Amino acid sequence: MNREPEKLQEEKTNVVNLAIYRAKKALERDGFEVVENPDGKITLVIRLAK
Repeated sequence: MNREPEKLQEEKTNVVNLAIYRAKKALERDGFEVVENPDGKITLVIRLAK
């Protein structure tokens, strides 16, 4: 009896790099707005004073 191999499913996990998390929080405290694109790239936008 031959079985077909099971297909491996891609599992998406919500693992966060602690160093990147801390850097983003520090930048937010320093007045930057941190925006992350869906592809994972980070863009920094300076907040303007009102």
